[in-house]
Amino acid sequence: MKVFGVAMVRNEADIVEAFVRHNLTVLDGLAIVDHGSFDGTSEILASLAAEGLPITVTRSEVLGHHQAEITTQLVREAFRQTSADYIFAIDADEFICAPSRSLLDEVLGQLPPGLPAIVDWQTYVPDFGSAAPGDDMRRRIAGAKRVAQERHGLHKVIIARAFASKPTAVVAPGNHLVLPSTGTTATGQSNPHAKLSPQVVHLSHVPVRSRDQFIAKVAVGWLATVVAHKNRSLVNYHWRDIFADLVAGDQLAPQKLAEIAANYSIRKEDWRPLESMAFVADPFLAEFELRYTHLGRCAPLPMVLAFAEKLAAG
Repeated sequence: MKVFGVAMVRNEADIVEAFVRHNLTVLDGLAIVDHGSFDGTSEILASLAAEGLPITVTRSEVLGHHQAEITTQLVREAFRQTSADYIFAIDADEFICAPSRSLLDEVLGQLPPGLPAIVDWQTYVPDFGSAAPGDDMRRRIAGAKRVAQERHGLHKVIIARAFASKPTAVVAPGNHLVLPSTGTTATGQSNPHAKLSPQVVHLSHVPVRSRDQFIAKVAVGWLATVVAHKNRSLVNYHWRDIFADLVAGDQLAPQKLAEIAANYSIRKEDWRPLESMAFVADPFLAEFELRYTHLGRCAPLPMVLAFAEKLAAG
């Protein structure tokens, strides 16, 4: 059994090395599209590739946020170029947790041929009240606590090789499902997925790591969404709402960052206050050495200005 991963990343210098090193403790290889990063992500990925790690990196300068289209193409290319039986479609803030690779292989091998699978998507909230610059980001992620009861109702997808022989099939926005074609929905028996037990495999998700990281992510991400989608009422609404808060002058204090992280991917009108939620100490990060944190440039203003210049020139 060969299991690979694909990811589209942009400006993830604070976490991308941990993302690669952790996920390669489970995966046989990882294909990454660097989506126009200018914060050191590109340099970190080049350094990891130079080590001989089983990753391939290509670059996209497309301005708009076209994750579904880019990821779909990346999955098809990965199936063409590798012997992968299954491919995880993941983001840079997601960490595959599989206590036993042999058990994961066994469970995937027992699935009906061609059936995609979905896995639990577990949210982690760091302690934003403590400083964690540079190398300490690993400590912040390792110390993050899991939301005890998820409410977003979302999963992440593992794609079977049969996807390569279905020319209209697409990876849904957010990498939550495989859809029969562009424009279809995730409902009905025409689009079945196997649900894997979290004891076999799940994804740990750390959507917010620091104030600077999140401001840059939201500002660049929402502007890229505006460029890409004329009808954006249902696309990246979590970025839209926080972008509006930033425009209104919200400073994203530690309490607000924790509230955002704990309610991530839930519509703002359905958010719950932190004091009403339970959190569990459930560490997930593998043991490894981080070598390239010095290459990151995570101040938000230079990133937003660099992207704004691209938009203006675009």
